[in-house]
Amino acid sequence: MRPNLYKISEIQLQYKPKIKASERPVLKCTEDVYQMFKQYWNMDLIELVEEFKVILLNRSNAVLGILNVSTGGLTGVIADPRIIFGAALKSGANGLLLCHNHPTMTLKPSEQDIALTEKIKRAGVFLDINILDHLIINEDNYFSFKGAGLL
Repeated sequence: MRPNLYKISEIQLQYKPKIKASERPVLKCTEDVYQMFKQYWNMDLIELVEEFKVILLNRSNAVLGILNVSTGGLTGVIADPRIIFGAALKSGANGLLLCHNHPTMTLKPSEQDIALTEKIKRAGVFLDINILDHLIINEDNYFSFKGAGLL
């Protein structure tokens, strides 16, 4: 009998939808996207810490789910593309909507915001997953990268 020389972990890809396909909300405009993100944002923290979230969509722009990517501090948040695309691949997403807030309540994107968006967009092109928009939000309004011609 041959001894087991290698002990390894099994990896599984899994997505468990909680909502029937026919009941998934469909996002039709940027205002819809903003309102959905706001619904899942902790408004008690929006002026305190920076957060990054992603809405995952199918080909019909129906919402597959929302991913809380990361919570940061007062001046920044880490948005690791590997985490974002890991979730996108697991769910079979065709499109992604990115979103983060600035605790300062300014809606103007920083150079880091622009660079991160471009990095995620390039990864999406390679994986055939579209980055449809990136919003910066506060309690009252939003900035759309797509609307500003930055995406």
